[in-house]
Amino acid sequence: MISIITPTYNHERFLDACIESVLTQSYSDWEQIIIDDGSTDHTAEVAERYKDSRIRYVRQENQGISNLAKIYNRALSLARGSLIAVLEGDDFWPPNKLETMVAAFDATDVVLAFGNTYETDEEGQTATRLSRTTKSRRRLHREILFNDPVGRATPHLLTTAGQSFIPPATVVIRSAALEAIGGFQDVPGNSTVDVPTFVRLSRLGRFHYIDKILGFRRIHAKSATIQFLDSMTETAKGFALACAADPAFSLRPEEQKRVKESWDKVHLSAEFSRGRLCLVNAETERARTHFAVSIHSNDSYVVVASAIGWISSWLRSDLEWMARLARRPSVSRTR
Repeated sequence: MISIITPTYNHERFLDACIESVLTQSYSDWEQIIIDDGSTDHTAEVAERYKDSRIRYVRQENQGISNLAKIYNRALSLARGSLIAVLEGDDFWPPNKLETMVAAFDATDVVLAFGNTYETDEEGQTATRLSRTTKSRRRLHREILFNDPVGRATPHLLTTAGQSFIPPATVVIRSAALEAIGGFQDVPGNSTVDVPTFVRLSRLGRFHYIDKILGFRRIHAKSATIQFLDSMTETAKGFALACAADPAFSLRPEEQKRVKESWDKVHLSAEFSRGRLCLVNAETERARTHFAVSIHSNDSYVVVASAIGWISSWLRSDLEWMARLARRPSVSRTR
């Protein structure tokens, strides 16, 4: 059995697509555990419409994004499967996702399997181009993709690029491996669960990468990634640098240096994202302030997009036309 952990909060618009994508799986031996973190919309009504005995809906008092690991671990405590899949309430899967991935665990030393995602907008319209992260993932050495030998992926996971190395919407984890590391990792002050957990698992066993689309990640302005951009960036940086310096991780000096250098200008990319969101919300002066900082990035894409964003702010236009032109998901106004 595969136990599917679905944390959700105010996902009434998206939860139908999430659950339907599980119900249509070609692999039928699963259970879905939906943990509703005190939604204030009609999420409960959506979840309770489904009468399939494999779906369990659990509602709790709101604990917030800072307690995300506790929410995941509550679902984990209810799980009966030997494999654990993650599917947040605003994401969804292709019909063959579980069937495609389950065979990876025939190898007893594989602790985690993952693949690629397509990004979608709020309405579920799928980007027709692969994301930059998917393209860069395909260029990685096989040793990193498969964490073979064990620990080979750890330094990469601690870099900024490593933050999107394993898309959570595609991941399946051996439950015994999660038990061995104490469940999903709860790092004080860190509102993300995925990377700290993947880092610990990278010291335990091999990964298995499947070069197929195995999840759809929905991009919308109310997602946790966008709403908590500042805190997530800073806490992720602190976690990565602490791990890189920890003798227990046995990183070589050059690997520690590479991790540190990758984070030196991470704030510049975050500044661009803030500017983009300000433009969406018609906050043009604030947007210009952010773009004036992000234009100093060493990422040529961020530099060019920041310049266009700065000009667009004077024209009182947003940057979402660029996303649509590039056949990538656009973001709608948040307020």
